[in-house]
Amino acid sequence: MSSEDDYDSPEGSPLVTSEGEAGDRTPVSEDALETDAAPTTIPSTPYSMVPNILNAKSYRTYDIVPLCAAIHGCQIYALDATRNMRWVFTGGDDGYVRKYDFFGSMSGKQLLTQNQKHAQVESVQKAGVILSYWENEEPPPPAPVVVPPPVPSTPIVIKQENTNGMANGLITEPSNAPQPEPVPEAPLPEPKLSAVFSLAVQSEAIWLLSGLESGGINLFTVRHEEGKCHHVLKEHNGPVSVLKITQDEIGFISGSWDKQVLYWDLNNGQVVRRFIGHNSQITSIQFRPVLPASSPESYDELFNDDEDLVNSNDVLLTTSIDGHIMIWDKRAEESIIKTLAPPERTPPWSLSACWSADGTKIYCGRRNGTVDEWDVRAGSAIRVLRMPNGSGPVSCVASMPNGKQLICASFDNIRLWNLEESENNRSSVPFLIVAGHHGGTISQILIDEQCRYLITTSGNRGWEGSTTESALFYEIGQG
Repeated sequence: MSSEDDYDSPEGSPLVTSEGEAGDRTPVSEDALETDAAPTTIPSTPYSMVPNILNAKSYRTYDIVPLCAAIHGCQIYALDATRNMRWVFTGGDDGYVRKYDFFGSMSGKQLLTQNQKHAQVESVQKAGVILSYWENEEPPPPAPVVVPPPVPSTPIVIKQENTNGMANGLITEPSNAPQPEPVPEAPLPEPKLSAVFSLAVQSEAIWLLSGLESGGINLFTVRHEEGKCHHVLKEHNGPVSVLKITQDEIGFISGSWDKQVLYWDLNNGQVVRRFIGHNSQITSIQFRPVLPASSPESYDELFNDDEDLVNSNDVLLTTSIDGHIMIWDKRAEESIIKTLAPPERTPPWSLSACWSADGTKIYCGRRNGTVDEWDVRAGSAIRVLRMPNGSGPVSCVASMPNGKQLICASFDNIRLWNLEESENNRSSVPFLIVAGHHGGTISQILIDEQCRYLITTSGNRGWEGSTTESALFYEIGQG
């Protein structure tokens, strides 16, 4: 194993052994998953395991330049990457999980064809370098049990006489009735591909989760036996639209079209908490960013200044297609902390919401081309960021680590919104256009932990909207 493959693994990860060889890191077996486990306690996430988003490069503003396009030829629903951005994984409506070499793509190992360049801006000359792909298959239904018909057993009685004409006994012979034809074995059901509605990859790409249309969640290995499904986690009744792995990587959160948000324990493959409250399909899940304990902003009235609650990422927000935002604590007995309903005169719709860099505000994209800014402590809307007329629905939002800029992806363009300028100077244009995307629904936005790279994908995630069928890789610099 090369030095590039040697990473620090979080302690206590259920799918990672303590040994140094990556070959010994394998998912739990199906037998282990099926055993009856003791009641699971939900641990608090240690602060040392949580990457501090404020340690990312904090520029006054950012210069975001697209350099590479990964053409898919299908709608892209899901996106995730390893912690060091070595590998990028995407999932589309064609039912395949794709694995890309991110740095190979950014260094220009493969270039776009002349026809592919016509649909891109001038700076995009490089093509995505795909390393492998595999099917996202639904678990096959059990084979039908064929019971052969009973064999006729009616005997034929023959009377045998002796030389004196007296009956000497009875002899039975097998019947001459036609025997039933052998029953052919039932054919095995053909595997059915499912659109990849969601993806979540372990930080070192040892294993990967993918959401199925039927409500199942496939557990694949990636480093070894790539693309092999070791187990299917079943609890949802509709497409699994969101997957988020916890920071300690011993559990994950799933959201589905069946209106459920579930917290899973990967030690036994069981659901340990159900977050009940949404009345429509789940569209996004985000963990709250964590502030350093020494920061004066760590005081948090939302949790009554409880240090254990402040210095953890166990708080999360969820959104549903009807526009509601809910804030939860996955350890509290009463999980719901706050419910944020759409403001007046706002369409009941939302596909994406995110926390601010300090975790005190929430930004939510709306169908009417606006983004709501919420104060988490007060539980009220502060202001509305309005895109230009004709921009289309805001399908994805992401906060930059300096806390001053917000990425807003609408149908026409991606905008880098200056939150300070829009608040202090209403006469100037408060945003910059991020080149590259135009004319399609943005399904996912991914920013690496060091704020050096940005990835966007286009697709409607099974709802409504058109697509450019491509993923764009950006480089982030100081503006």
